[in-house]
Amino acid sequence: MAGITGIVLALFFPACVGIVIQAIQSEGSGRLLAVSLLLLCLDQARMAVVDLTQATAARTQGYDPRVERFHWVTVSTIGLELIGFYGAAVWLGLGTIGVLLSQVWFHLLAGVQLLPGVEGKVRVQDFGIRPRLPILAADLVGIGLVSLWLAAVWSQVAIAILFTLFLAYGLAKYGPVLFNQLK
Repeated sequence: MAGITGIVLALFFPACVGIVIQAIQSEGSGRLLAVSLLLLCLDQARMAVVDLTQATAARTQGYDPRVERFHWVTVSTIGLELIGFYGAAVWLGLGTIGVLLSQVWFHLLAGVQLLPGVEGKVRVQDFGIRPRLPILAADLVGIGLVSLWLAAVWSQVAIAILFTLFLAYGLAKYGPVLFNQLK
């Protein structure tokens, strides 16, 4: 699995550097958008490793067309994300929309969740669109907010809301882990 981690880091690291450069060169709401996108880039690199590792492990347990589909959707999503992240290094707003569209792609097509099971096994759980609706809605809201920023309509407010959404996502996802480690 170290191979997966190395490949993902090699693919995502230059995009992160480009987004850091955008953050340094941008001002105001552009800088806040770049910082938000950098945090998302780091999270998506981590999720790429997790999803690919779990899909690889699940594929060794025997053929399951749901896992094959999840693997294909994951690989294609990573490709779309990378296009968005690298694009954001040049065109911050359009690249961000590309990244958010990649998330819509994933959540519309994945169909399952891969969960750690007993003795290193991966459990495949059906996970359709209905439970993903809040995530899809958040992605669409994000696309709308970035579109407002691109159109220079309430750009500071739109990006402040988007940054707040990214922070809430990060706290919901990583907060319990961090708080448990502090105990």
